[in-house]
Amino acid sequence: MMTFNNNEKDFQEKLQKDTEIPVIVHERISQAYRLIENNTAVQKKAPKDPYHWMKIGGRIAGGAAAVLIIAFVFYMTDPVMAKNIPVVGGLFETLQNNVSFFGDFADHATTLEAVDGVETEENSQDSTAANAADTAYTKTADGLTITCSEVFANSQAVYMTMQFKSDTPFPQTETRAESGTPIIDLDMTGGVDFNPDADPSIDGQVEGQFLDDNTYACIFRYDLAQVAKDYTEYNEKYDEMTQQVLDEMGITDADLSDETDEGYALLEEYVDKISERGGEYRNYIKNIEIPDTFNLHLDISAVKGMEADYQWSEDDFAKYGTDAGYYKYEGDWSFDIPVTVDDSQTEVMELNDINDAGIGLRSVIRTPYELTINELYEEGSNSDCFMVALDANGNKLPYNDSVGNCNIFAIQDRDISTVDIYILDYIQYMDELKGEDNYNNETKPEGQKWSDLLDQYAKYHKTLHFK
Repeated sequence: MMTFNNNEKDFQEKLQKDTEIPVIVHERISQAYRLIENNTAVQKKAPKDPYHWMKIGGRIAGGAAAVLIIAFVFYMTDPVMAKNIPVVGGLFETLQNNVSFFGDFADHATTLEAVDGVETEENSQDSTAANAADTAYTKTADGLTITCSEVFANSQAVYMTMQFKSDTPFPQTETRAESGTPIIDLDMTGGVDFNPDADPSIDGQVEGQFLDDNTYACIFRYDLAQVAKDYTEYNEKYDEMTQQVLDEMGITDADLSDETDEGYALLEEYVDKISERGGEYRNYIKNIEIPDTFNLHLDISAVKGMEADYQWSEDDFAKYGTDAGYYKYEGDWSFDIPVTVDDSQTEVMELNDINDAGIGLRSVIRTPYELTINELYEEGSNSDCFMVALDANGNKLPYNDSVGNCNIFAIQDRDISTVDIYILDYIQYMDELKGEDNYNNETKPEGQKWSDLLDQYAKYHKTLHFK
């Protein structure tokens, strides 16, 4: 799975503009992006934990990079909207057209019962008390009540609406540049009962809007396709490969954490070697069959929002780590969500197509909300790549904002009767090919389209046709 969308470089530019963080830190994070992108993010944990700095890069890339492009303060206080939104049910209808993976969820979703089918005498007498108000799908902590409202799932993802009700008004919150949706992130873990050995870490990025000063509603996307995999053999083989690279270079883990020019040079060499070998190891990842019904468990330990107009300082990351710039609610909000899978609108296209460079596509999965492209690498191919998709009109398909990788695209408002998939060199794409000046096709004359650049430099290109 390719990781990180095309906003990560914008995030680095934002930091460089607003904060006097040494340039070498950005170079280090950039290298971390590349390493985690190719392999470690797929398995959701680094094979060698001493790379403590990678956790910063991975956290930014996997969760926050796509949302740290700050545009303007967005704080919706619409009492009419709030009045029309029930606590349980109805949120999909309000939110589904305002998220990156938008589509008709409302007609297919299941509403979760507020009191788990039983109303106790204590609940009926004092529904405002925190302990009394807690039910299977409503929990209160730190002055914040979280309610899980509706759920829909296919074999790619579980989509669930959630409402956050605060005893006091939410602080003013920054927004994503393109969508204008508030930057809210959840610290959370969890899993599914059909794969208890899966990594419990969850990318808690959510998309939604404020309904009033005290109420935020969102859609949470849980990557079901990712958790329905067995990484046991992959982890073993990948660890063996990384150790082999270290042995060949005659270095140890400690050498990669050396904060000197020599250390950074070794790190870059190590990253390049891992990239050259890592792609083929994905063949060791095994799929796990997803049952028709299962239970999804979620443990939320913090709800974080990025403060509007936050004044960055060079000491922030040293002091606060990835919490820098965020306000936070902390507590224990735990939920067990019953899920039923509906794949009636899912289309799977098996390709297993490889070019002479050993790069290609394994499969393409289309749902009413997203297009997932699964790449394929043979032994010896360089997997230090980035994926771009163009719709039938030659315009760039947007990445799903709630996912920290670049192979899941939003498709609802696009003509995808024809889709062009490009796999490109990561560094060349970031440094030369991306950017509004290149891919704003509407202003480009024939012969100067962005697709011409992609055709010229792609390491792999495939045209797909859908009905």
